[in-house]
Amino acid sequence: MKKLLLLALALSTGNAYADDGSPQLKTESQAVVRNAGYQCDKVNGVYPAAFGGSVTVFCDDVYQYTIKDKGGRYSVEVDD
Repeated sequence: MKKLLLLALALSTGNAYADDGSPQLKTESQAVVRNAGYQCDKVNGVYPAAFGGSVTVFCDDVYQYTIKDKGGRYSVEVDD
């Protein structure tokens, strides 16, 4: 898996981000979401969770996904 996404998941505990994510983090998150079979043509924002080792990804001004690290494998969940 991409090193930046792994780093964002590892550092997500206790951090608050004011911006919407770096271009590289957006690109890597988009790739993870697409590889899981979900639609994501444009990433609007990527936000590491304050606790729990997950990243929330907003795509296409419509979709919201959560990427979680589960023992070195990444899962993508659709947030309704």
